Amino acid sequence: MSGPNNYITKIKRGNKMTQKTVCLTKKQEKVVNGDKQLLVPIFKTDDYDKFLLVESNRFIRPNKIATLRVEIERNDLTDENEIKVVLSDNNRLIIVEGQHRFVTCMDMKLPIYYRFSRMTLDDIGLVNSVQDKWSLNDSLHHYCEREMHEYKVLAGFKKQYKYPISTLIGVLSGRNDKSMLDEFRRGQFKVTQSLEMVHNVLGKIHQFKEFNDKVYRNRTFLNVYIDLLTHPEFDHDILIHKVKQVPSKFVFCTKVNDYLRMIEDIYNWHNSNPIKLW
Repeated sequence: MSGPNNYITKIKRGNKMTQKTVCLTKKQEKVVNGDKQLLVPIFKTDDYDKFLLVESNRFIRPNKIATLRVEIERNDLTDENEIKVVLSDNNRLIIVEGQHRFVTCMDMKLPIYYRFSRMTLDDIGLVNSVQDKWSLNDSLHHYCEREMHEYKVLAGFKKQYKYPISTLIGVLSGRNDKSMLDEFRRGQFKVTQSLEMVHNVLGKIHQFKEFNDKVYRNRTFLNVYIDLLTHPEFDHDILIHKVKQVPSKFVFCTKVNDYLRMIEDIYNWHNSNPIKLW
């Protein structure tokens, strides 16, 4: 029975569930006074083989493992940060949250504390993107492993064209707004542009790589150039020819108008019929 300054949690030792009494300080007792006490089953094991990592979860990061190891050596709180698992069809424990903690504890030969969760595979990306923000590559890997077609289309473009993933998301979705990347992490990415058109545009922009790699990879330049390709007087081949003649003029910019001014200046170099781009 818990005393006035104690609370009880459950820990499994061997094949038995045992109760662990944890003392509260007087200040803690004052804060929780009257609150309902929940008994959540927490298990402890040294059997690492009963666990499975989710293939669609983010990649294991060695630098994060190293950081966790230092923190555990400084102050081992793994018994207060149990991993969350669900049961597989063949009675293995699938880790849905805490895979880096699991790998770190296994490497350090420490026991694993775990609890069962109601999380599903759909929840993994959503929960982790909020708690410990996934990189865009983590999200791409997750949804590709789950066979989501539009993410696999993006993965193909990423392999072929060495642009930042955020740039490709914008080009394929036809968007450039604040919520675009958050929706991507939530599994809501949609390809709205013609794949033939995107291949054509990226192929043309790739021709600028030899002149200035930084400009070629810049999202602002890419968006500006996509718009320019719809200009009735603009000719891509003419610009490539002019850049070859004056490559020093093809420089990195930070603003849309600066890129338009730069491109117009190059395009109209020794041009008897100059055009206006901005």
